[in-house]
Parts: sequence; structure tokens; C-alpha cells
Amino acid sequence: MLGLIGILGLTLAGCHATSSASPADSAVTASPHLSVPGTHESTTVYRVSSPVGAVVVIGRVGDVTVIGGGSATLVTQQVAYSRTPPATSRSVKGRTLTVTYTCAVQVVCGVAYIIQVPRDVAVQATTDTGAIRLTGLAASVTAKSDVGNITATSLAGAMVKLTTGVGGISATFSAAPATVEALTRVGAITLRVPDAESYKVSVDDHVGKATVSVRQSSSAPHAITVVADVGNVLIAPLA
Repeated sequence: MLGLIGILGLTLAGCHATSSASPADSAVTASPHLSVPGTHESTTVYRVSSPVGAVVVIGRVGDVTVIGGGSATLVTQQVAYSRTPPATSRSVKGRTLTVTYTCAVQVVCGVAYIIQVPRDVAVQATTDTGAIRLTGLAASVTAKSDVGNITATSLAGAMVKLTTGVGGISATFSAAPATVEALTRVGAITLRVPDAESYKVSVDDHVGKATVSVRQSSSAPHAITVVADVGNVLIAPLA
């Protein structure tokens, strides 16, 4: 369990840093500290030269962070493993960048991603175990974690869907979205949206308290749908 906790925060040991990329297209650094004996860690940064209109992140164990802003697309992958390095891949088809990895069976193996993209790039991010953090994105966003919190700030896209099995969801919007869906089985949900608009709100909160303080209208062009099996729900204007 210690190894799992370590990989989630990417605080695992840096005994032997490795990378499959050539020096021409990457920069590699190793973490000097030890927190889990026998675990290896390295960080690699890639610049994507092809134009990117959408990013798909398929993670398994490790956090995913996507930051909107600027003109370049940069992928930082933080690798941790106990025996065999994960096989990472990055591919661009059309204008869609897909990043993912596979692991051999071992005690610890995972990759966390920090991806910087232009603000208008659509994002689809998934991870089995780990937190997802999103900020400054102005296109559609889909994020799903089986176990982990989802945190989003300054979203301005028309369509946003945030789903986690076990974990909380917190999202703030700098522009009123057309549709927002937030779903969790166990965890609190907090959504903050611009106060200038009215919203069509649907809340299904089985065990917990639901507080909705935004202006509501059944004919509003902005729809918010929230489902929480266990956990409090807050839908409120931006502070």
C-alpha cells in the first residue's frame, strides 16, 4: 500500500532515472530523494511540434494535470517503477494527441502527466487511480478517475463532464457552460459558475446535503446535472 500512496503523489524514490527518448527531443532529470527503497523515478519533458486540437490522456496509476494557456504543447511525464520502466507512448493523429503507457507486472509502476496545451484544446483525461487537475481550458473537457479527486479551475468550455468513483469534484467556471455533468459515487461535489446567467439544475443526491444558490430556470440554455451517491453537493455563484 505504501507504494500505491507514493505513486499517487509521485514522491517515490529516484534510484536510477531512465528514459527511452533521445537527448534531441527530451530532457531527463532524476529525483534525488528516497521514500520507498528500490523504487526508481525519472521525469521527462517533450515538446509536441505538430498542431494539436485535442488531447487524450489514458492513465492508470498516477495523477493527471492539464494546464491551458500559451501556444506550445508540452508533455511532462513522471515515471515511477520498481523493476521495469513503463512503456510510454505519444502519438498525433490528425490534430489529436494521445498519451498513454503500459506496465509489466511489478510492485510499483505508474506515470503521472503534466500537460501544457493552448487554451482552446479539447481535453479527455482518464486515470484508474490518481487525481485529475484541470485549469485554464476553454474547449470541451471530459475527465474520469476511478479513485481520485477531480479539481478544475477557470474552465470556459461549452461541455464539461467530470466523473469519479471514489473522490470529490470541485470545479469553477470563468464562462457559463452549456452543459455540465458531475458524477461521483462517494465524495462531495462543488461547482461554482458565473452569476450573470440562469441554469437548469438537476441534482440527485442520495446521501448528503444539496445546496443550490444559483439562479434557476427550466428553460435556461445552461444545464447542470449532478449525481452523488454519498456526499454533499454545492452549486453556487463564483465568489
